[in-house]
Amino acid sequence: MTSTVLEILGTNPDAAIVARSVRTCADAAEEFCVDRPFACGPGCAHCCVLNVAALLPEAMTIALWLREKLNGADLAGLQKCLAAHRSWARWMDDEERILKQMSCPLLDAYGGCSVHPVRPLACHAITSLNSQSCREALTPTVTDDDRLVPIDLLRKAVFDATFTALASALRRVGLDDRSIELGTGVLAFLEHPEFVERFLSGEKLPQALWL
Repeated sequence: MTSTVLEILGTNPDAAIVARSVRTCADAAEEFCVDRPFACGPGCAHCCVLNVAALLPEAMTIALWLREKLNGADLAGLQKCLAAHRSWARWMDDEERILKQMSCPLLDAYGGCSVHPVRPLACHAITSLNSQSCREALTPTVTDDDRLVPIDLLRKAVFDATFTALASALRRVGLDDRSIELGTGVLAFLEHPEFVERFLSGEKLPQALWL
């Protein structure tokens, strides 16, 4: 996978090429996991309160996709939601997010993923084998009992390896290979369109994004 991404990126990638490399990674991992069963479905957003780490090109690709799909008013509204979510949730661990039901700001009004076609590898990786277990485990309840969800561990391993391969390829072509909290990363590229060129030129994005 690293070799494939390196071939796609070449020596001077633009935003479209970077987006294609991310899409290729997701498609290849999905193909490897084809026909494996899971209980997730449209509007099932129980796990969408958890922290999601996205590589910078994933966040950039989502931001550019949103700019293309949304009108000005909707995009401005989404940026406000992302900013509010960042202020409240960026330092919360998963338990705190569950208790406060800090749902991903990229969910739509029906509980669906509004960026599903370009969602991060980390979101692809987690699939439940039992939706009732998800509801019980991610209910905002204080308890000392273990709340477990059966997941497809092979699928998770495949997408984790794909995430690592993409990061390795980025590093080898001189691009910033750090990951960032999903909402914070998407908001950064929406608020600062110049970050796209800075990333593509091999410049490190401001450390303040991680503080």
